[in-house]
Amino acid sequence: MKKSQARGYLLEIVLSKLIEINGYDVIRMADNDEIVSRGNGLNVRGRGGFHQFDTLGRFKITPPFVYPLRLFVEAKFYDSNKVGIDRVRMGVGILEDVNSNYSTVKMNMEELSIEKYQYHYAIFSTSGFTEDAQLFAIAHKIHLIDLTGDEYRSIIDLIREIVEELNNRFSDGYDNISKEEFSLFKDQFSEVIRGETLDINCRYDQELMKMVYDLKRNIGGQLVYLATANSPYIIPLFSNKDFNEILRNAPHQDIAIRWEVSHSNKWSTTFRYNQDFTIQFTLPNVLLKYMISDINHIEDNAMNIKENRIGKLVFIAYLDGYNPTLCTLKFDKEFIREIVDKRS
Repeated sequence: MKKSQARGYLLEIVLSKLIEINGYDVIRMADNDEIVSRGNGLNVRGRGGFHQFDTLGRFKITPPFVYPLRLFVEAKFYDSNKVGIDRVRMGVGILEDVNSNYSTVKMNMEELSIEKYQYHYAIFSTSGFTEDAQLFAIAHKIHLIDLTGDEYRSIIDLIREIVEELNNRFSDGYDNISKEEFSLFKDQFSEVIRGETLDINCRYDQELMKMVYDLKRNIGGQLVYLATANSPYIIPLFSNKDFNEILRNAPHQDIAIRWEVSHSNKWSTTFRYNQDFTIQFTLPNVLLKYMISDINHIEDNAMNIKENRIGKLVFIAYLDGYNPTLCTLKFDKEFIREIVDKRS
C-alpha cells in the first residue's frame, strides 16, 4: 500500500471523530438491507453493484422533505499534488448508483417500509483541489473540503509521522506498507481514536504507540463544525470546546469576517461578544480567483463574498452530546467597521 493511501485512511478515521459534533454516526456494521459485509469489508448496495467504503455515516437529524442523510467521507493526503477531477468523477458515479437504488414497481409492503436514504459525498484534501475538480464538484453536488489551513497542521504532521514509522517497520521492500499489517494497525488505530480502547497491541514499538497517543491527545476537545452558507460550499470550522461553550450560552452569534491578505484564501472570524476568540477557515480557490480577478476592486469583491456568499454560516451541533441545536454565525458589517476604526 502506498504511503499516501495509508495516510488518507488514517485521516478519514480522525475526521469522522472530529465531525461527530454535527450528529454524524459512523456505520460500523451491516444491516442486511443496504449495507452488507463482503470480502473487502462493508459495502453499500447500489442500483448496478456494490460499493466498498471505509467511512460512511448517518446524520442523526433529518430535515423535512428529504430522506435521512448519509455521508461518504473520503480523505486524500497527498504531499503536494492537488486532488483532480478524476476523484470527483468517482464520487459522482457512486452517488448516482446508490441514490437510484429504489424501484417500487415490484416491492412488497415489507420492502416498501424499509428506510430509504439520501447519500452525499465529501472529499477532504490536505493539498487542495484543482480548479476543474472544484467546478465539476459544484455542478454535481460533491462537497470538497480544503484542509490546507494551519489549524490542521499538527494533525496532518502526526499522521504523516505515524505512516512513516509504519513504513519503516512494515515495508514490503518497495517503499510501500504491507496491506495485511496496515489493515491490522488501522483497526486498532480506529479503536483508540474513537475511545473504544486505551491500548494498542504490544507488537508495535513504543515510538509508534506514543505517536498514536499524541494524536489522540491532540484531537481531544477539538471539533469540526460543518457550516453551510449562501453558496454551494461547506465551510469547516475547526475549533475546540471553548467554542462549544460559547454556542451553548448563545447559539446565534454576530461576527466580523476578515480576509488574511498575506495567506491567500485564509479567512478569520471575530465574535462581537467574545472578541478574544477567533476561528480560521479556508474558502475554495474559485472564490479567491473571483476576488482577485479585478485588482482595482479586491476589497469590494471581498466584501461581496462576506455579505452574499458566507454572510450567514448555519450548522446543527450536538453541543451537549444529546440534543441538536441550530447555530448561526452572522456577518455584521458594522462590527467590522468598528474594529477597523479602533485600529486606525
